[in-house]
Amino acid sequence: MSLPMGRAMREVFGETVAELADSDPRVVMLDGDLGSSTRADIFQKAHPERYLQMGIAEQNMLGVAAGLASVGFMPFISTFVAFALVRPLDQIRVLIAQTGLNVKITGGYAGLFTGMAGKTHQIVDDISISRAMPGMVVVSPADEVETAQVLRWAHAYDGPVYVRLVRDATQRLFDERYAFEFGKVAVIREGRDLTLMSTGAQTP
Repeated sequence: MSLPMGRAMREVFGETVAELADSDPRVVMLDGDLGSSTRADIFQKAHPERYLQMGIAEQNMLGVAAGLASVGFMPFISTFVAFALVRPLDQIRVLIAQTGLNVKITGGYAGLFTGMAGKTHQIVDDISISRAMPGMVVVSPADEVETAQVLRWAHAYDGPVYVRLVRDATQRLFDERYAFEFGKVAVIREGRDLTLMSTGAQTP
């Protein structure tokens, strides 16, 4: 099965959240000083008044996100997965997951694709950590098409969502006929001898 290369998830992230903000004044972006890497800078250019530069202070960033969500805003988080999830884990667990606040933790640079960034920027247990938190919904899209659809689904979902994104372009698995449905398995290829199950960017 030969698949074409698609666009980077991080670019789709910046563009899609900016588009969501065009029609939804609740959408804000909180960035942990990594906007040019996560491509949150696309959102910044489109909606500078709703782009909040929080600096390298992730515990504070997630606390602020919880506060904004409690008064009706819909915060999207922009930083690397290692900093979006583990460093502010207590704030996420107590302030966001347990209370069911409408915060979208959209972490970039997931998994082993970040090899050149070094071990401080790598995390491979983020799915198990986030799935263990009551109330947290976890989605790991496979390509650029699913990324855009997952972000739109997360926007429509009322509650905390962790969307796991990778940095670089991946092979494009889906086309315009694909429709993301939360919790439903997508059969990629039929066979008789073996069943393989996968999630995220390694699926292609």
